Amino acid sequence: MRSKKGLIILFVLVSVLLLSGVINGQKEKVVSLPFWDTPGLVPYYWQAQHILAQGTIFEGLYGYAPDPKSLGGVKVVPVIAQSYKVSKDYKVWTFKLRKDKKWSNGDPVTAKDFEWSFKYYASPKIPDLPAWAGPLQFFENFWAVKSGAVDPDKLGVKALDDYTLEIRLSTPRYDMKEWLCVAQAVPIHRKTVEADPQNWWRPGKIVVNGPYIPVSWTPGKDMVLVKNPNYVGERGNVDRIVLKFGGLGIQQYQAGELDAALINNVAEYRYVTSDPKLSKEFHEDVMDCFWNGYQWSRGFDPIMDNEKLRKALAMAIDREKLCKDVLGGRALPLNKYWPDGNPIGDKLKGIPFDVNQAKKLLAEAGYPNGKGLKTLVFYITGGGDPVVEFIVDQWKKNLGVNVIIENIESGLYWNSYVWPSFSPDAKAGFTVMGAPMNNLEIGALFKNSDHTPWFFDFPTSARKRYYELQQEQDAWLRKDGGLTEADWKPLLEKRNTLYETYKKIVSTEPEKLWVAELTKSPTWYERFDELYEKWKAAKTNADKTNYWRLAGREIVGQEIFQNWYLNMTERARNAIRWRYRAVNRPFSEAVKIVHYGLQLMQDAYYMVPVYLAKAQWVQNPKLEGLMLYKFSWGPGFFNFKWLNLKD
Repeated sequence: MRSKKGLIILFVLVSVLLLSGVINGQKEKVVSLPFWDTPGLVPYYWQAQHILAQGTIFEGLYGYAPDPKSLGGVKVVPVIAQSYKVSKDYKVWTFKLRKDKKWSNGDPVTAKDFEWSFKYYASPKIPDLPAWAGPLQFFENFWAVKSGAVDPDKLGVKALDDYTLEIRLSTPRYDMKEWLCVAQAVPIHRKTVEADPQNWWRPGKIVVNGPYIPVSWTPGKDMVLVKNPNYVGERGNVDRIVLKFGGLGIQQYQAGELDAALINNVAEYRYVTSDPKLSKEFHEDVMDCFWNGYQWSRGFDPIMDNEKLRKALAMAIDREKLCKDVLGGRALPLNKYWPDGNPIGDKLKGIPFDVNQAKKLLAEAGYPNGKGLKTLVFYITGGGDPVVEFIVDQWKKNLGVNVIIENIESGLYWNSYVWPSFSPDAKAGFTVMGAPMNNLEIGALFKNSDHTPWFFDFPTSARKRYYELQQEQDAWLRKDGGLTEADWKPLLEKRNTLYETYKKIVSTEPEKLWVAELTKSPTWYERFDELYEKWKAAKTNADKTNYWRLAGREIVGQEIFQNWYLNMTERARNAIRWRYRAVNRPFSEAVKIVHYGLQLMQDAYYMVPVYLAKAQWVQNPKLEGLMLYKFSWGPGFFNFKWLNLKD
């Protein structure tokens, strides 16, 4: 009893010291910053916490360090990795790990932590893993593991010893170090996860390997991080970081509640730059990893198949006037996916502002002066959007095209209108598009414009069928049956039919890199056959049903691919081919050819660049090392290990 009482007294004393801001007799260095409201701290999901996981609470083999001269304002540096070797074919990467890295509970960070974590992420236990957002998608056998056809132990990762990690890839990757910076490439603490799989990530339970530990989290309000006493590595002098949610800004900064605040509109920009004190604390940077503009809605109205209509609208916007009159100093006009002065942008042809040519194209599209064209819808969220209002006004004045603006609730807007593969409820029209790089990997150079060949550049009928098949694939997870050979008969017949078409595709597709991707083992039909064999050997009805469901999903997955490949335009196929060529070479070489694919995607006019935004913020003059997040979800702040607060 005496021991337990002593622990309670010690906890109370430590809590009082933390709350009073005193550590070791010295005043605690505390920094308060705005941050995205986080739904939790699981690092492998594509939610706000993935930004926090990259270098602040977790660390992987590689990470980001500040470098203002580089793309995104960052450079890739080794963190837990000490050195690496890569095979000549760039398919086997072997990393030597530092031996001094520890978890926040004192356990050593080893290669076994990475092996277990990656196999855990890849397993069917995490069915909703956003594989596209991390490097696991390239690991040997990943898709077979994720489908359940192959055991997670077959994933291409192995701890050769405590401090040597081998990663085996299904295809060559020159940019694995860049991929290993992202949140899906950090390890998590096995014992903690296994002890409480649902709640291991909550403050008070979570064990991290980064420079800061989350000690409290109030959804919708804030999160508090404190220094990890077991962290080994370079970091700043800030003891406690308070991340505040809820769109706080200039008002809170002036009140001393924040040490930095983003400027969100022209009025705030003018206020800050005209204020004697705030103007000295003003910072700005171009969001070079983004382009901003609009995309056609992802619905199924056949009007969007009219290329001349799409091109006419793209040419009828005065981008210079927009940036001067509406965005007033907070953006630069942009008529292509990368700006001039950039090695990629210098090779791209822009979309000219040419009202006469736009009118001609509109007439050729069947809508002279906008006559006969239905009223289109521009979907937005939040309050009014001056940029959208300007674009809609330009289309009316310059072309006679009528567009109404419809406001959608924020969550529904982003999840169901902007970023899904398809939006069945969307009318013919548009959404805003801030198209970013997600990270520094080579494929990100396409800035999400590759959504054009993936989801847009094929006929409406094929897009609708694509969506229906997606729903069917999801439904397979809930189907009952699979206990008899009769249940398998239609699947086996469809497997054989699809296989014949698949053989024709891989034998006629001219891009060898694409063919290599389509034929790498285990292929879709090999996974299907393996699931069938597992079904035959299964001892329980539950296992039989599970293997049957997974096999059904494989069949529908191949139907989705064939519907997409066979119906896309030749322009879309060529864009995909250039993408394969770019990502299968070193970054410096990819930069020289990526414009070929980008130009094809841009010339489809489904996703249209309009301006290049600037990030603008005010910052406590005593605060140093604040890093601007310029990738997806930006602008914002991240990688807080570099923060220093001067006395």
